[in-house]
Amino acid sequence: MIAKRQEKRKKVWVYLAKGRRKLAEEILDKIRDKSILVEGKKLPSERELANLFNVSRNLLREALVVLECLGVIEVRGKEGLFVKDEVFVGFSPNLKSVVLWPENMLRDLMEMREIIEVPAAGIAARRRTAEDLKKMEECMKHLEEIYLHGEKLEGEGAKWDALLHMAVVEASGNRILVRFSEEFGYIMEKYIGQSRSLVFSQGNWPRIILDQHRALFEAIRDKDEAKAKKVAMEHIELARKKFAG
Repeated sequence: MIAKRQEKRKKVWVYLAKGRRKLAEEILDKIRDKSILVEGKKLPSERELANLFNVSRNLLREALVVLECLGVIEVRGKEGLFVKDEVFVGFSPNLKSVVLWPENMLRDLMEMREIIEVPAAGIAARRRTAEDLKKMEECMKHLEEIYLHGEKLEGEGAKWDALLHMAVVEASGNRILVRFSEEFGYIMEKYIGQSRSLVFSQGNWPRIILDQHRALFEAIRDKDEAKAKKVAMEHIELARKKFAG
């Protein structure tokens, strides 16, 4: 049963977008002939790459996520994007097998988050228990540690981010909301997990997102329903701006 459910969820997000694959291939070609590299193995900024290939930042971001997942590039915090050594010694990724996101999928996911997470935050502020707060506090502790010292294990930032949002929904005590959140949570975590390193390498985004997480937790802790809903909405709007365009 679990295996079937996982397979069903997998099919939801398995989609091959030719435009994104084509862009990833074009970037890879430029990497191989070293025509876009600066300072050795470093790539231009996201904005510069978007201008160079005459594409939107969203489309570029997805292509970069693909190349990162294939092990072509890596993100080194605020230092930027770098090409891995293997690319120059015969490494040949198969872009035809890459899993990408369909057009408007992120828009739809953000709308679902708004439908579920905003009212859930308000209800959680009314109903949260000491156990609920303990779960959220643990998530915040890990997220703050990751902000200060970086990830010890790949993907742990996305993991604790997702666990915090799930803890908020669970604190609502509404089993229907929890069930709906579980159904699309895997999809959201998959995308955020792939995109997080790219987003968190830019400016003060890590601090902004951490502050929003902290504000959401504190509003729920203080039983401030209106503030909890407001912060949840602002958090989703920020994610929509960055991920869905």
